[in-house]
Amino acid sequence: MQTFTGRGKRAALLDVEGPGDSFSLETFAIPQPILDETTDEEVTEAGSGESFLRSRERVSGRRRSRVRSAWKSRSVQIAGVLAALASLGLLYAAIRETQTVLRHNPRFMLMSLQSVQVNGNRVVSRNQALACFASDVGHSIFRIPLAARQAQLRRIDWVRSAAVMRIWPNQLRVSIVERTPVAFARDGDSVRLVDADGVLLDMKGSAAQKYSFPVLSGISALESSATRAYRMQTYRRFAEALDTDGHHLSEVSEVDLSDPEDLRAVFSGASSGPIVHLGDSNFAPRYRAYQTHIKQWLHDYPNLRSVDMRYGTQVVLDTGTQPAPAKSGSNLGAHAPPSVAAAAGDGKVHGRPAQPVSSKRGHPATRSTAKRPNRAHKHRPERGHIVRDPIAHPISGA
Repeated sequence: MQTFTGRGKRAALLDVEGPGDSFSLETFAIPQPILDETTDEEVTEAGSGESFLRSRERVSGRRRSRVRSAWKSRSVQIAGVLAALASLGLLYAAIRETQTVLRHNPRFMLMSLQSVQVNGNRVVSRNQALACFASDVGHSIFRIPLAARQAQLRRIDWVRSAAVMRIWPNQLRVSIVERTPVAFARDGDSVRLVDADGVLLDMKGSAAQKYSFPVLSGISALESSATRAYRMQTYRRFAEALDTDGHHLSEVSEVDLSDPEDLRAVFSGASSGPIVHLGDSNFAPRYRAYQTHIKQWLHDYPNLRSVDMRYGTQVVLDTGTQPAPAKSGSNLGAHAPPSVAAAAGDGKVHGRPAQPVSSKRGHPATRSTAKRPNRAHKHRPERGHIVRDPIAHPISGA
């Protein structure tokens, strides 16, 4: 009898009686071991060939340990959240208590307006600034709305910006930045000061005696703040150009900003004070050309009313005199445009310039053969006067 076995295989039982005898083979299946089967044995006897089996009780124990660990972790998280909420509650209570003390403790009360410091004011009086804090006397400085008080201060004339801060334990400090005037402005029948933003300022007492400015036209309370600001931008460019070119702004007497495309100025250097048209750009070179030729022009035309410097190398002069009547078919009289035919009154140059020849005074000029238009003269007012007889001269440096 021989036995053949194998785990997980079929077993064979062979019965052999002797030589030449027949035999029979019987097979049967050997079942696989069940690993999760409940058993009390952990280790079989040595050499028995039985496998090591792990009991179900050990697997269940590990699962229970994991569940207990998860519950412990959740408990810790819940405890942390509760502790944080308790801390926030205590902090909120502390803040409320602190606010109550700061707002109601007599130690922090603003006892009088003498506890308000005012700095930076020159034209604005101290009483004007303190009037904004009259309702705060007797209250804690921590109950005073600083932003609202700063807005009140900015509504005072001459105040450009203001800042208010608390000084421990019961004082306030006010810092004021005043507006800086840059010119006088005609506002109706009165003269006021104006700053670089076009804000009109009332003259306080002897404040006007400290300034020496040109007088501006076209800046009045009738104009909107945006219009005044735009016109003041043109004036600032004009003033900067003259200052950079050699500090000539002190020679400016009046400036008319009514026309945004044509700044007109009167300079104090000329005794008769002709109006100078400078356009809206190239102020420095146009002013230099004007300074170069003004003495000669005044010598040639004592009644000179205006000088138009807007046409590059040519200038249009309003001599202020009526031309002699011209005969039919003849050229213009002595006051006709010498180099360019110009329409009387419109101040614009027309036609082509003739070749200039030297005048008897050394002034470059030629006579034009152009005739006046066969129509009535339509004159345009130029700051209160009419351009009666414009003539044109070529110049250099413009």
